[in-house]
Amino acid sequence: MKVVFQKLWPEISFHKKIIIGSLLIGIFISALKGVSPELMRRLVQAWTEKDKDLSTYIPLLISLTWIISGIGRYFHLFWMKYTSDRIAVKLRRDLMNKYLSLNLAFFQNFMRGSGGLISRMLTDIQIIQDSIHKLADFIREPFLVIFSLGYLIYLDWKLTIIIIIAIPFVTSILRRMAKSLRKYGHRSQETMEDLTKTLKESLDGTRIVQSFNLEPEMRNRFNKQAENYLEYRRKIVSREEATGPLSESFGSIILALLMWYIGKQIFEGHLKVEDFVGFTFAIILLQDSVKKVQSGYIKLQQAATALERMHQILDCQDVVPQLPAPKTFPSDWQNIEFRNVTFAFGEKPVLNNINLTVRRGEMIALVGASGGGKSTLVNLIQRFFDPNEGDIYIGNVNIKDMSLKDLRDHIALVAQDVFLFGDTIRYNIWAGDLSKDSSGVEDAAKIANAHNFIINTADKYETRLGDQGSRLSGGEKQRISIARAVFKDAPILILDEATSALDSENEREVQKGLDQLMKGRTAFVIAHRLSTIMKADRILVLKNGLVVEEGTHESLMSRQGEYYNYQQLQSSL
Repeated sequence: MKVVFQKLWPEISFHKKIIIGSLLIGIFISALKGVSPELMRRLVQAWTEKDKDLSTYIPLLISLTWIISGIGRYFHLFWMKYTSDRIAVKLRRDLMNKYLSLNLAFFQNFMRGSGGLISRMLTDIQIIQDSIHKLADFIREPFLVIFSLGYLIYLDWKLTIIIIIAIPFVTSILRRMAKSLRKYGHRSQETMEDLTKTLKESLDGTRIVQSFNLEPEMRNRFNKQAENYLEYRRKIVSREEATGPLSESFGSIILALLMWYIGKQIFEGHLKVEDFVGFTFAIILLQDSVKKVQSGYIKLQQAATALERMHQILDCQDVVPQLPAPKTFPSDWQNIEFRNVTFAFGEKPVLNNINLTVRRGEMIALVGASGGGKSTLVNLIQRFFDPNEGDIYIGNVNIKDMSLKDLRDHIALVAQDVFLFGDTIRYNIWAGDLSKDSSGVEDAAKIANAHNFIINTADKYETRLGDQGSRLSGGEKQRISIARAVFKDAPILILDEATSALDSENEREVQKGLDQLMKGRTAFVIAHRLSTIMKADRILVLKNGLVVEEGTHESLMSRQGEYYNYQQLQSSL
């Protein structure tokens, strides 16, 4: 429980004034409810003694305490629930900010995929939010337990000792159940991740699923995961709901024994009827409070699992570090230099001691078999992750010494897998640099050879694209991606297989846009097609993480080495 509060406190401390105020109201409510048994005892006493004044005033006093308690309860619960909603929003913001700050390697290595990350954002934080609702009960109700026990001791300390002795028995059962709840809670949350992942894959891959008749497979997988989730929920609910009946059953046995004993005491003249009424009301309040504490404890145990899973992400160190006082991107840079750069994904080496100098305005083509390190090399330029060894300089400034924003402001990316936002065409081009006025969007589209097809869409530049540009063809998506890079107008350009997925006609249209885009820029081009590679000032052949050949197309072909063999293989396909 201490761990839960340690992890939860930093999240709720921003609202500590409201929470403390709300809890003080809760304690005040508990105190009001705590005097109810004594008021009932005094009322019965007034009846037996035929005291008309007290018989009139005490009901009014009881009514007043419950009205005040009701008003206080409203503010207490409103502020606790509203605050828990605000905390949930903050947690989702924190998690979103963390997702945006994590490096590319994290997402490539995270085994549970985007479904797991979405589940933590939605399901886990909802569990934490629900537990904060119950936190009010967990903190408020113990005060009512104390008030009730104090009153019972006042009435008859011997009888109260019997109740106090019984409490550890109830709490021991609760602790055992809480332990299993954490175990099954963790499993149910993992299963929910699997459900989310399967749903996302089914929706994102609708075309493939339908083409390969995978509907039964996806349906069966989802149903199996849903059944597993249902089974874990059954185990959780059975334990959650067992605590109440167990507490009530045990309490009823204690209550029956106490009533028998109290009746005996009344007959023997040691207790009065009004004492019995006060004692009974206090026990009922005590039992209700214990049940609420149990419920709060169980919810906090579930929150502990959710907090652990959330902090697996929040505490993750897979971020690209930045200096508190970074250097600015050099305006007079003349080259990009890789100095002894080595990189590996875990134990798998990808680049090995790369030394490379690229002149400003030079077009570099990167070729080689898949897995040779081409994409990793250009990813390092953008600092999606850092090399294990070595450094990359732009001009005389190490890119590690620049802010990520400043560095990436000077690099434009056109990738094979085009990502488009579910917004307008205008926004998707403007996203190249949102700090600029969007008036230059149409000029960028014209340069990218995209303007003609855009003006033929339903709402032209205001046409909404749907999920990842689902309304556009592959060539149209790519031209919008190129227009985005044109609009950004960055001096360094990365083309990562920008035309490899296009047919010949679309490639020609896209290539026109790329040719305009590359003018006057330093370009790193990853490509397989000879027509693209031949335009490069220099070609680098990567194999097993090494630059094994370097030169122009003609010089490399004349050597009849790796590049020659690569082109022979490509031409035979």
